Amino acid sequence: MQGLDFTKIIPVVTGGGSGIGYGLVYEFIKRGCPKVLITGRRENVLQAAAAKHQGKIFYKVSDAGKATDRVDLLKWVETEHPDCNALVNNAGVMRCIAPVEDNGSWEERAAEIEINLGGPVHLCTLFIPYLLKKKETALIANVTSGLAFVPYAAGPVYSATKFALHSYTMSMRYSLQDTNVRMIEIIPPAVKSNLGGSHDFGEECDEFCEHVMKRVEAGEEEVGFNISEKARLAGRKVLDEMMVTLAQNMHVKKYPA
Repeated sequence: MQGLDFTKIIPVVTGGGSGIGYGLVYEFIKRGCPKVLITGRRENVLQAAAAKHQGKIFYKVSDAGKATDRVDLLKWVETEHPDCNALVNNAGVMRCIAPVEDNGSWEERAAEIEINLGGPVHLCTLFIPYLLKKKETALIANVTSGLAFVPYAAGPVYSATKFALHSYTMSMRYSLQDTNVRMIEIIPPAVKSNLGGSHDFGEECDEFCEHVMKRVEAGEEEVGFNISEKARLAGRKVLDEMMVTLAQNMHVKKYPA
């Protein structure tokens, strides 16, 4: 595929104030994007990110899990930043708990589904007509997970939403292949971030973001890193083995016999 000229890309990144979202924002700016728009639920986090790049980052407080906020986000882009030509669906939440121990309400599970799957699908639905009107190349990037390919038994809803988003991205890539809109999938492995609660294991966020953005810029449409790269390319037998190994290594409790 033809590479992307990042000096002509102006993205809006959901969950762009911290973690992988901010790492991708930093890479966009480093590679020449004129400006980046970021959204999130915590204004102080967005303000802190914008302060690191004066005049380069603009933010809007917005909850990717609320349909009204998603509609308002497009309106903000159209009125305040009509030069925006890319959407990065990065915002996500992960509930890490074995099903046998999970006494959470349906509302908790529903929120996880809405933010991780409903949000990206709705934003794609909203933004695609807007992006199709652009004369230049436009971009949609969906951030999924290595767990879309190797489910984590203590994060079954999260894993399922990411698998669904992977499938959706493939379908939309086919549907958009003759247009100006490029459909990208970024597939993180475990990355040191605040997803699923703060943790210090996994790949270095900066290293991951630099690696995948270099490949996206070069024109790749589906990009993983280390274990998630192995997973996205593996056959079913290997994936099944990886899933069981992950659950065993993380000591995920099972229902008693």
